[in-house]
Amino acid sequence: MLKRKWQYYLYRILLLLITPFSNFINLCYLKYWGVNVGHKVQVFGRLNILNMNNITIGDGTRIISGKRNLVGHYQQTSLQTGQEGTITIGENCGISNAVIISQNAITIDEQVYIGGGCCLYDNDFHSVDFNERINNPTVIPSSPIHICRGAFIGGHSIILKGVTIGEYAVIAAGSVVTKNVAPSEIWGGVPAKRLKNV
Repeated sequence: MLKRKWQYYLYRILLLLITPFSNFINLCYLKYWGVNVGHKVQVFGRLNILNMNNITIGDGTRIISGKRNLVGHYQQTSLQTGQEGTITIGENCGISNAVIISQNAITIDEQVYIGGGCCLYDNDFHSVDFNERINNPTVIPSSPIHICRGAFIGGHSIILKGVTIGEYAVIAAGSVVTKNVAPSEIWGGVPAKRLKNV
């Protein structure tokens, strides 16, 4: 039995009243930044968007940003593309408090879940070579990321450039993925390695 029953019900009622208005504002914000938004997309909380090229969000996708999910609530969901970057999010995905930054291409297929506090980076942001970093900061190594259908990325995981995560694969919470993950495998650790099959 809930000790603070009336507070809980009041909170739920307020959410029901606020959610449609909040979702409408977020969808307008996405369209302002030129994001291609599918039907029945739901966005809860305030997003950070910087679309310099192309971002697409598929039908039925649900995005949570901020305190609506306590896992990773300290970071808002952020979608950012550079001049040549693309982010493509498939249908019926679930994304919570994730940071997705593309200078190349990040493709998330349908029915993928990305847990709170995750980060997907298809680039290194800076060259590893000192002279390039100082003298030519526009040379940024990048390589596409592909998260295949039905994959699940556990909270606080980091997916780095050039990685493909296979269909129905699971990434354990807090992992750093630097290599391709085969379909229906569970990977975890820093750096992530294969633990077992699903």
